[in-house]
Amino acid sequence: MHISLRNHSFQVNPGQNTEAWNYINTGQWEPQSFDIIDFFVKKDTTFIDIGAWSGVISLYAAHIAKEVYSIDPDPICFEELEKNISLNPDLSKKIKPHQIAIAAVKGSTKLHARKKYGMSSSSILSRSKDQLSTITVKTLSLSDFITKENIHMINFIKMDVEGAEFQILPSIYKILQKTQYPTLYVSFHYNFLLENIYNKYIPFKLFNKIFLKIEKLAGICLFKREINSIIRETLKSIKEYKYIYTINGEIISYDFLEKNPIFIKTNDLVFTNTAWK
Repeated sequence: MHISLRNHSFQVNPGQNTEAWNYINTGQWEPQSFDIIDFFVKKDTTFIDIGAWSGVISLYAAHIAKEVYSIDPDPICFEELEKNISLNPDLSKKIKPHQIAIAAVKGSTKLHARKKYGMSSSSILSRSKDQLSTITVKTLSLSDFITKENIHMINFIKMDVEGAEFQILPSIYKILQKTQYPTLYVSFHYNFLLENIYNKYIPFKLFNKIFLKIEKLAGICLFKREINSIIRETLKSIKEYKYIYTINGEIISYDFLEKNPIFIKTNDLVFTNTAWK
């Protein structure tokens, strides 16, 4: 399948995700993500794609960046990622795929999925609606990964890890500081964090389903205080960034996020030391 996005194009084997790739090809899928890449990624950029899925962001970024580290632990996604990279020889020399999960520490953990692996929603964060937890994956901290790959400079990190950001972000303060605060684009998954908390305290799927429905319809959260505390702790690692933007380019402050942690429920964010004009 030929994919054309803005001024860039590449080939993919859609595999089980034909519908998703057809939608991507319309240009209506996450246009703000490409706005962000177009502005912040330069020809000398080292780009780390954490949660690469089948490679749409990695392949797009590789048209611009010097090198792309493409990371995904899901074995089905990773197989598709490698196939899609191989279909683009001009880009493949710039993309380095890795089948691992970035986590807080080095080791191994369960990979959770909805109905099956290979979709875009697999996560190392356990969630109440997950139906599969049969695969164990290797984990590395971001710091360990950078050391292992002998990466000296990072300019851009994209993180879309289906809820695992609440585990990863608190652990990367030192490596962000060491790498001089590369631009960090994070997709937040509040609802997956909510599922994780409900799964922890109410380990019965029927009750989980009822309480999550109440949360959705009435806005009543049993664990609001704990969830807000987790979000605030998650955001501490990005406190030193000069600018925080929504994906539409609206600038906000760290103080605002600290007072309104629920803001990430509906907003992905860009943390950067470069003014977005």
